[in-house]
Amino acid sequence: MPTLSTNMPERFETPILVAGESLVLRPAELDDAERFLNLAADNIERLSHALGVWDPPKTVEDRRKLMADDLKSVQNGDRHWWMIESDGHLAGAIDIHRIVHRTRSGFVGYWLGSEFTGHGIMTRSLQAVIDWAFTERKLIRIEIQSSIENRASYAVPERLGIRRESIRRQSHIVKDRTLDMASYAAFADNWPPKPPDRPLTATTIEVDGETRLRQLVLGDRDAMWKALDSGRDYLGRYMPWMAEFNTEDDHTRGFNKRRAEQDFFDSSRGYILEHRGELAGTVGFGTPNRDNGVEIGYWLREDLQGQGIMTRAVEAVITMLIVEVGLHRITIRAATSNLPSRGIPERLGFAHEGTLREAGFVNGKYLDLEIYSMLDHEWLARSKNA
Repeated sequence: MPTLSTNMPERFETPILVAGESLVLRPAELDDAERFLNLAADNIERLSHALGVWDPPKTVEDRRKLMADDLKSVQNGDRHWWMIESDGHLAGAIDIHRIVHRTRSGFVGYWLGSEFTGHGIMTRSLQAVIDWAFTERKLIRIEIQSSIENRASYAVPERLGIRRESIRRQSHIVKDRTLDMASYAAFADNWPPKPPDRPLTATTIEVDGETRLRQLVLGDRDAMWKALDSGRDYLGRYMPWMAEFNTEDDHTRGFNKRRAEQDFFDSSRGYILEHRGELAGTVGFGTPNRDNGVEIGYWLREDLQGQGIMTRAVEAVITMLIVEVGLHRITIRAATSNLPSRGIPERLGFAHEGTLREAGFVNGKYLDLEIYSMLDHEWLARSKNA
């Protein structure tokens, strides 16, 4: 009679991992209770943003009881938990939890004491844990979730080249606040992560001696609000998204959301256009499509119109997309009545493909849009970079 399979998962002990010089990940044990919970109590304000209200146990007995309860999942084989020690000092913790044996997947969580941040400790620790999870533990997928407001946390997987898969809207609640969570995933068959198929877009483009394109930063919030609010009548004629930012609070929420959601692993990009040290407008494009094309959009302050600033900026972006990234087709759409915007692709030699009838909807009205295109070989034929 054949032996019946019990489908019991193989048990794996949590090993000591060396993550670099003087950086050791040691399996958590009951005797860590005092040091570990003291460190957590010292960082209670930082941790509360992720964990919510937490009252650390006051007595040694209560701390050991809490630690023993937390270690049960380790003993059951559903979790691997390490204390992070840097130069012999307890710096934080990292674990693999919510392990699903059938799908060979799990989640990684981590935190560091404030005095240990900024030294690459968590990046090296995460790399060591994922190395072990894929090579020894034989997992095939590791997921990391972080609030999109916690830039320091989600920067850790990004530094390792781990791609953001999604943003899970309102999937976490802390202190009665709903949080959007960024989800990152690493895979055993692509570890360490290989570079993307096409080069990532440039983070900064020097247009000329007075103008450059750069990434959005927190300090742009007030300058952008000033530019948008003062140019509301002008920009609102053709920009449907202007209706979403009627107050400064609306703008702040939208600005923070856009900044937090930036990762650019999909090759999309939004640039701040800076002219003579001041915010002048923006230039951006979405994710290149399956046919190796992308659409560019832009806006410029009204007081800077007529100086060729946006034409030169768009020209620089197109050169980067075609010469460096290798895109084949660039498109620009503009309302039929928006002559300044239409003038940019026309001056750059784009082909006018036609009119999209009533394809835009702004201020309760449908607008006709003109569509322009440029192909890579056409651009290279006219470009000094050919």
